[in-house]
Amino acid sequence: MSDDVKKRQPGGDAAGKSPGRRPGSTEIAAALRAELAEGALRAGSLLPPVDDLRRRFGAGEFAVRHALQQLRDERLVTLKRGVGARVAPMAGSAWRGSVAFIALAGNGSFHPHALSMYLSRRLEAAGWRFSPIFPEIAPDGAIDDTQLRRHLACGVDFAIGLFARPAISSILAGAGIPHIVVNGFLRDFPEARAVLKIDIETAFAELLRTFRAARVKTVLEFDFERVMDRSFKVQLVSGGFDVHRILIPGGGGRLSDLYGVKAAGYAAVAEFLKSRGSRRMPDAILFDDDYFATGGISALLEAGVRIPHDVRVASLMNRGNELAFGRRITGFGHDAAADADDIAGYVTALLDGGNPRPPLLRWRFFPGESV
Repeated sequence: MSDDVKKRQPGGDAAGKSPGRRPGSTEIAAALRAELAEGALRAGSLLPPVDDLRRRFGAGEFAVRHALQQLRDERLVTLKRGVGARVAPMAGSAWRGSVAFIALAGNGSFHPHALSMYLSRRLEAAGWRFSPIFPEIAPDGAIDDTQLRRHLACGVDFAIGLFARPAISSILAGAGIPHIVVNGFLRDFPEARAVLKIDIETAFAELLRTFRAARVKTVLEFDFERVMDRSFKVQLVSGGFDVHRILIPGGGGRLSDLYGVKAAGYAAVAEFLKSRGSRRMPDAILFDDDYFATGGISALLEAGVRIPHDVRVASLMNRGNELAFGRRITGFGHDAAADADDIAGYVTALLDGGNPRPPLLRWRFFPGESV
């Protein structure tokens, strides 16, 4: 540690403080921040324990802990119970710029939030400040663009969009922010730098092979209205399955929160069982949403329906969210960590001035015990 850094430390002999005055958290944070900026503390190294910092600065324990929390909020250090404060990878360097992740996500939307977390780790490790933005959505589906514009005004150099709304792409273009869009059609987003496609057919085809192996012939699908490419569903009919659909309006109102989706799933399946009467159960039930499926599965089990003995069950889901079911359900969907690797690699290459080929994101097939 340099002599100049030592002289600036509150509590040191040359701190310049009046006798008896104890430094506050702001002064402690400023002293530690200066050391981090000068590289006196290496990335990944542990800071001294709270008691050592308290004695060094001549400060109270609360002031030291509050100072560390300030540095954590600035993403200069990480705090972990039982370990202490550790210097973050980019603490001693200036950020190269800011990348925003803009997604439309309800309270229970697992994939956008998981993708945001993994993107944050990968982009910040490459030196880019990461800013997740989840615009508010009104019950009628309208977007609060005032909130979005306020976030963008804070300074964004590049944006990654998971929003399926051309209007948001136009706002970004109007603000002069280059951006890419995840999952969509280039014709809908002509102002985007690229539109990353998702291969969903391959994973769905694997599900259908599993259905055939289990001798499934009739499929009941609880089908959500979504703004997405639904061409993979054609495989159900073209594959020779007898498909019956119950359409579930989605995108707003009670389906915008986690508990509402679960309740809707329970109610829809309970209503189906009530109206079925003496008719034979389908060979398989396919859910278009994992949270909806948790409610639907609860209704099946409460009615005494055995899975997979009486009916096989599969659902769209996301890797990392399997615990929502309480059992291993067969399904297909996103792997947020793998998607983040592909997206971050592409974006960082663009930001470094390269001209990389846009990656093809892929849904995964998740085998389970329900088929």
